[in-house]
Amino acid sequence: MSDELDPLRRLRPDLLLPDDEPADPALIDSARAALRDAGVALGNASEVRPTPDLYPRLAYRDELAALEFLVRAFGFRERREARMEHAMGTLAWLEVGDGVVMIGRSGAERHDLHSPADLGGTTAMLNVSVPDVDAHCARAAAEGARVVTPVEDMFWGERRYEALDLEGHRWHFARRAVDG
Repeated sequence: MSDELDPLRRLRPDLLLPDDEPADPALIDSARAALRDAGVALGNASEVRPTPDLYPRLAYRDELAALEFLVRAFGFRERREARMEHAMGTLAWLEVGDGVVMIGRSGAERHDLHSPADLGGTTAMLNVSVPDVDAHCARAAAEGARVVTPVEDMFWGERRYEALDLEGHRWHFARRAVDG
């Protein structure tokens, strides 16, 4: 599979380190510098956005299906240069607006994080601001999201809806009252 980020992906530290040995800080630092230099050389360094100080990590039984769904249904954008693939599954970072969410495989050996599909219910709700709630809801429903609270106007001025993704994580999408 061809990917315009192949030169960057080949420089990723997770692809340089063996799975069964501790990480070598010098190797990670040199790989990080190579990535930074490659970004400048490719002219896309300005496109790399900082990671927020706080961001959630969600667990999925099938993290690759979840990744594809979240991009398709909710319009998230993957930080392709940050994806880590290894024997324990895939970690991916998704952007929406100025927010980031990390997704990975569920399981006891993966920080004991579990999918709502493993637990039989949702453990948290993620709140996301979107510019057009009605269009967002229509897209999500058309792509298979289960809308559990239809689009509604709240007395404080927010327009919102809530949906479950394919494994039951609950998402609250809204247009902020101050956004008009």
